[in-house]
Amino acid sequence: MHHPLRYRAHIDGLRAIAVLGVVLFHFGADWLPGGFIGVDVFFVISGFLIAKSIYADLDAGNFSILGFYERRMRRIAPAFFVVTALTSVCAFLIFFPNQLMTYGRSLIWAVLAFGNVYSYLRTDYFGPAAEETPLLHYWSLGVEEQFYFLFPALILLCARFFPKARGQVVLGLLVASLAACEMIRPLNPAAAFYLLPFRAFELLIGAALALPGLWFPQGRRAGGVAVAAGFALILAGMLAITAHAPFPGMLALVPCLGTALAIWGGERTDSLPARLLGLRPLVFFGAISYSLYLVHWPILVFARLLLPELPAPSFLLGGVAASTLLGWLSWRLVEQPVRLNRHLFSRGRVYGGAAAGGALLIAFGTLASDTRGFPGRLDPEIQRVLAFSRYPFRDVVRDGTCFINNRRPRPRPTPECLPESHPSLVLWGSSHVAQFIGALEPIARTQGYAVGQITGAACMPLVQTSVSPMCDTLNRFAFDWLLEHKPTVVVIGGDALFSPEQFRQLDSDFARLHAAGIRVVLLGPVPYYRRPPPELLAERMYRGNPSTRADDDLSDDIRRSDRLMAEHFAANPDVEFVSILGTMCPDANCPMMIDGTPLEFDHTHFTREGVAYYGGKLGALIFGGSPAPTGLP
Repeated sequence: MHHPLRYRAHIDGLRAIAVLGVVLFHFGADWLPGGFIGVDVFFVISGFLIAKSIYADLDAGNFSILGFYERRMRRIAPAFFVVTALTSVCAFLIFFPNQLMTYGRSLIWAVLAFGNVYSYLRTDYFGPAAEETPLLHYWSLGVEEQFYFLFPALILLCARFFPKARGQVVLGLLVASLAACEMIRPLNPAAAFYLLPFRAFELLIGAALALPGLWFPQGRRAGGVAVAAGFALILAGMLAITAHAPFPGMLALVPCLGTALAIWGGERTDSLPARLLGLRPLVFFGAISYSLYLVHWPILVFARLLLPELPAPSFLLGGVAASTLLGWLSWRLVEQPVRLNRHLFSRGRVYGGAAAGGALLIAFGTLASDTRGFPGRLDPEIQRVLAFSRYPFRDVVRDGTCFINNRRPRPRPTPECLPESHPSLVLWGSSHVAQFIGALEPIARTQGYAVGQITGAACMPLVQTSVSPMCDTLNRFAFDWLLEHKPTVVVIGGDALFSPEQFRQLDSDFARLHAAGIRVVLLGPVPYYRRPPPELLAERMYRGNPSTRADDDLSDDIRRSDRLMAEHFAANPDVEFVSILGTMCPDANCPMMIDGTPLEFDHTHFTREGVAYYGGKLGALIFGGSPAPTGLP
């Protein structure tokens, strides 16, 4: 007979803080840059409650694996299937075929409890943007569900073969997972973020806290101090940790230990901080936290597509309000009936409903994938334009050799990517400059130049960036190599630059390169669109709009970055600044398509036709002579 755990109001308060942090962060609350650590709070809470239940039933001699999974299904499956089904309907109605095809594949993995593995496999600099993936947030469900499969089996094995070693096993795995995460994060940050072996320590912190015999504070003062300190740690993490921090790893201990402290302090005492966490507004959001988490991300994805001009404050307030309303409806009409009405929703119906729901969703995902997104819904010409969204861009930048992707990090490009003779030209920076290689190399060779390339995914050409260890290593190599080998020209480019600190660092680096006799050409930002041009063009074609120019779909941030860079570097004698928007886009209105061919396949990366159009003009600016013709051959 399973003995239900007693209700803990302060844990619902912690759930509320966690889910509100995640939702506010995702809807653009810049004042909460670390809101994403709410997921880590959830992990610790889940580990604690699940382990507490397993330990209690096992020690009482009445643990049932079927009963355990029935309770998990009652908790997780109903809202999951309803929200996912509604998301699938919206995806079918709103998405273009290529997006729906990708969605269908992600759906299959999510239903099979491997959403995190799919996210890891699709973590690619040239993969779909997060804002185009409605089930991306299911990665955390995948981590938890895999833990639910493995942890009970582990504890049962301990009970059978090492009954006195349960605590040592849990703590040993906790330390091993944390150490593995810290070691893998610099080498493969996507694996550290998405995969269970490197996230298990967070759930195991909760499991360790639930171990029988652990001492808990009895006095209100000690318990209250622990709860307050835990809450302060979580809040400090949400305010101070950013998306660019080395996370997870040791830094994840901030929210995890904060959560553990708050649970520990409120477990046996009724202190004021614990009562504050149990206030009704927080308990409300804690109760609906699971459904709220499920609905908020699809709302965000579809709202960005349908309401791209919505002001940021309205997007934040409207998104949080809509998510709260739908999250409450899901909790009230779906979660609660299945959890509480065991007569209507028996064990057999729960298992049968989960199997049927999963089969239907997998069938839809399979059809969406196999048909490549039901393209017959659209005109053939629209389908042709949309097909550019699946562009083989890796070949354009020479990925894996001269372009270093963070999925396969290397400290430097392969030797054939570095010129061995003079005069020479070298590209240094991110994919935004790497993509010009296909146009600049033949132009440079006709001028007698050897050509090289030192480029990496999202690596701005700053010697010290702190964006990623991979970029820091690659940029240090690039700078040292340039000073040693002194190429004739170095063409530098990256993502948009705004920071005065970045400008000052570039001034210093350019001065050293110029003093070494190197001609430095700095590129302004490439055209960056609010959505991938094939989608924008297809939507215009669908609506009868013949325009193929950027019009209002070019990012305002890119225009601002271009203006700031031009103002700062125009008077710098050590560098030649080239404004791509100003010199290559007629009337500052960039073409998205020429002769029926899109020039970019995603927000900011060129097709080969785009390389020819923009790269030909850049080559003329670097080497002199007439600009390349604006039309494509």
